[in-house]
Amino acid sequence: MSGYPPPYPPPGPPYGPPNPQDLKYQRRILRDQYRYQRRALRRRSIVGPILVVLIGVIFLLIQTGHVGRGSFWMWYGQWWPLLLVAVGVIVLIEWAIDQRRTPNPQLPYARRSLGGGVVFLVVLFALAGPVSRGIQNGHRFFSHGLPFGPDNFDELFGNKHESDESLSQAFPSDAVLNVDNPHGDVIIAGTSSDNQLHIDVHRQVYSRSDADAESKARELTPHISSTGRLVSVTLPPLNGAIADLTITLPSAASVTVTANHGDIRLNSLNAPVTVTANHGDIDLSSIKGAVVAHINNGGSSLSANNITGTLSIEGHGQDLAVSNIDGTLNLSGDFYGATHLERITGAIKYHTSRTDFQLARLDGEMEISPDADLSIDKAVGPVVLTTRNRNITFDRVSGDVSISNRNGSVDLTSAPPLGNVTVQNRNGSVSLTLPDKSAFTVSAETSGGDMENDFNLASQQDSNRKTLNGTVGKGGSLIRINTSQGDVSVRKASIAPLPAAPPRPPAPPAVSIKGEDGSSVYIGKDGVQIIDGADGSSVIAGKDGVHITDKADGGSSYRSPNGTQLIEAANGSKSLLSVDGTRYVEGADGSKSYQGPDGTVIDISASGRRTTTGPAGRSLSDKEVTTILSRMKDTVRRVEQQRDAERKSNRAGKNNDE
Repeated sequence: MSGYPPPYPPPGPPYGPPNPQDLKYQRRILRDQYRYQRRALRRRSIVGPILVVLIGVIFLLIQTGHVGRGSFWMWYGQWWPLLLVAVGVIVLIEWAIDQRRTPNPQLPYARRSLGGGVVFLVVLFALAGPVSRGIQNGHRFFSHGLPFGPDNFDELFGNKHESDESLSQAFPSDAVLNVDNPHGDVIIAGTSSDNQLHIDVHRQVYSRSDADAESKARELTPHISSTGRLVSVTLPPLNGAIADLTITLPSAASVTVTANHGDIRLNSLNAPVTVTANHGDIDLSSIKGAVVAHINNGGSSLSANNITGTLSIEGHGQDLAVSNIDGTLNLSGDFYGATHLERITGAIKYHTSRTDFQLARLDGEMEISPDADLSIDKAVGPVVLTTRNRNITFDRVSGDVSISNRNGSVDLTSAPPLGNVTVQNRNGSVSLTLPDKSAFTVSAETSGGDMENDFNLASQQDSNRKTLNGTVGKGGSLIRINTSQGDVSVRKASIAPLPAAPPRPPAPPAVSIKGEDGSSVYIGKDGVQIIDGADGSSVIAGKDGVHITDKADGGSSYRSPNGTQLIEAANGSKSLLSVDGTRYVEGADGSKSYQGPDGTVIDISASGRRTTTGPAGRSLSDKEVTTILSRMKDTVRRVEQQRDAERKSNRAGKNNDE
């Protein structure tokens, strides 16, 4: 018995004055029992399980490719308030059910509870909606409401002051205009017939004092400078101040425009054009010359019409409309809204994070809707399309066609002359309509679907796999179809051929201008621009968005066709910014800095002191740090080689033309 704990002490006598400490203890025990009883009777809301199931279903659809990640966040950024509405409706229904129940008078009233975890999830997803919308709209988190940022406080709380100003100066018809406007729209038209540059400025200044408004208005006068044949128009960045520019100049002038916060509209120009809009729309029309457009805001749109020459578009935006292009179209980026292409006489190269597409000529229209449908009418091959999660409709497409898709149907009507057709599909049906007098060899296969054809060819079946093989007429074109979980049909119809392409206009001649001070401006037939300053500096705006700037002090900057940027300072330091968000800096003093898209951070000071953070906050080993820095050094070297090759190639083209 010695191993057992001692017995409890006997209770005190039932008489005598009460002990205040015992009463306090008893009240605490009763209170804790009451709370425990209420907690045990509390019913959990069904909101939590519904949210968990919903999140799991969404992640599963994204992981399996049935829903695009970008499309989902674009949709959620617009409709996220429905989440709060759904949660409120569920809680209201549960409250109504509880009211209809007959309460037990012997037990305390038990209410429903969401729980801290569910509240956290609701708040997290409610915050994710405006953030997603803000990213698409260039960090303007409420695109139809109030913008946030240091530049907007005066606009929110100050009074609006407006003023106008007009400027003019001589402008040779073959000069080059460069415009940089940090806050405001830029409208340029090549309608000046007096060899003058005309600038109309409409200023909007937001300030709480008239004196401050007048001071800012004076600073917003455009600064015009000339270096040889290069004329630059610049405005200072001022908080709470907007300057809209309307410029007319001779139509033969080449134009480069950069607008940080504002729209760009160009028309009636007969020379190459380069435009960059960071937070605004782009509208281009009636331009005879190569056009390079950069759009960098998910909520902005780009429109281009009546362009003679190569049109290159880079970046990301909302809607895209391109029509009547007498030249090639190169597009690299993502447009989350509707895409409309119409009548493009040259080749099309269309690359996004979801779709790779090429064709030789577009006589009709091409539509990509926000709900993922892709349709083409009247096009000439070879056509190569690689995509996913789309319903594809090709109507009257001639020549070779190659389509790779999954999670969507493919409907193709080929126009004569019939070329080779290859369709690789997964989880979707394939319907192919061929000219009734075609000669071809077909090899088709489907798993989990039916096989039909109008050419009296016998199909074979092995378990759930069906195949169709045979030759129609004398053979010739090869038709290959492979799909799963979908039907395959090969039909015939009377299809008229597409009209012949109209003759293409001759390319504009190359232009080379040399100034008396040693500066020069070169504009190539393909739109390449090379500007050499008298101080030894140079700017090369090459094809496919290549941009090289060599400064007089030895510094340089380079932007590759895929958007990678390399900046070298005069002191020898180098900065690399990749399209995936990777940043790498080599200091002139030997220091190094790295920031990766996975959250990895490496800082090495000139003295060799290291500070490292890996993914999820873990520390990095010396081997991992060495591997990352060695890889980045190799990347810098490759980008430098690419830059040097681009510089040499563009210079060689200039020398050949001269």
